[in-house]
Amino acid sequence: MTGTRGGKSREQQLAALRDLAEITVDPLVAPHYDYTPKMPAGHWNAIEDFVRRAVQRTAPLTAYSEKQLYPAASRLALFAWGNAGLPLEDDVVFDPGVIERFTRAELASYSHAGRNTIRARLRRMSEALLGDDAAGRFRALGKAEASRPYSPADVASFRSWAAAQRQVERRTSAAALLALGLGTGLTGQEIIRLRVEDITQDADGVVVSVTGDGARDVPVLHQWEDFLLKRMRFVGPTGWAFRSGQRGGNVNLVTDFASRTPVRSVSLQARRMRATWLTEHLLAGTPLAALLPAAGLESAGALDRILAGLAPQELAAVRRTLRRPRLP
Repeated sequence: MTGTRGGKSREQQLAALRDLAEITVDPLVAPHYDYTPKMPAGHWNAIEDFVRRAVQRTAPLTAYSEKQLYPAASRLALFAWGNAGLPLEDDVVFDPGVIERFTRAELASYSHAGRNTIRARLRRMSEALLGDDAAGRFRALGKAEASRPYSPADVASFRSWAAAQRQVERRTSAAALLALGLGTGLTGQEIIRLRVEDITQDADGVVVSVTGDGARDVPVLHQWEDFLLKRMRFVGPTGWAFRSGQRGGNVNLVTDFASRTPVRSVSLQARRMRATWLTEHLLAGTPLAALLPAAGLESAGALDRILAGLAPQELAAVRRTLRRPRLP
């Protein structure tokens, strides 16, 4: 009697192997990526189904993997749903205009390369989902936007936005953010690292002392002094000038703070606040010998993009200053 330990004949085993060989296996089918985002669970629960469907549908149609698409898609969906109050629909969330708004509002503190990387992934997803409705509607992402100063109407909106914050911590943090950006011209990282111990007041006004790289003393524009003093009175003799409880190293802190209760008219960005401060000094005729050290700049070449963005009427003010310089 022939057989095997399992009780099957050799012929039965060979027949089973032939059956297995005839089963069609699709080599293109791969398990989906199990993504875990860094956001509150309640937020992820609200957008998870939409994000997973979008990523799983578009990954095979782009040069990116699901792992690469998830972080960008989840942040865009959270912005659209949580900040902009938009419905979670493909033609809404992945509309090129919404992606542009997200890029300006949420990625302002990223490097140019970092913004381009995230935006490129979202752009490919948009084109895969919307087709001709998305093609050709994306603008080149350059540095001009970051150098464009805010208008007086924008600044008025920021003042109203700061005053409307409900908690005293947020209200005084918003006031300090405006004072340090629009009134002192600090960079985003300098705002995050600044402590109230670095701010002094005397008979001549308020001065901010920047430490570390680019250390310098910067007088605060007089119209923003009270905003900073309110924050100092709230925090006390020691603490963060912006956002109590932070650790001073979160490069996205300004963007995260501003996006939670966004300004309706325009997005708040540290780079554009600094450009506004520089523009105001240039139009006021502040000597470069004083402005460059206060701004932490080594040469006037860094002001080229600011000067290029001045409107004709603003250039006329510069010309008047050059014709009749303010002498000490």
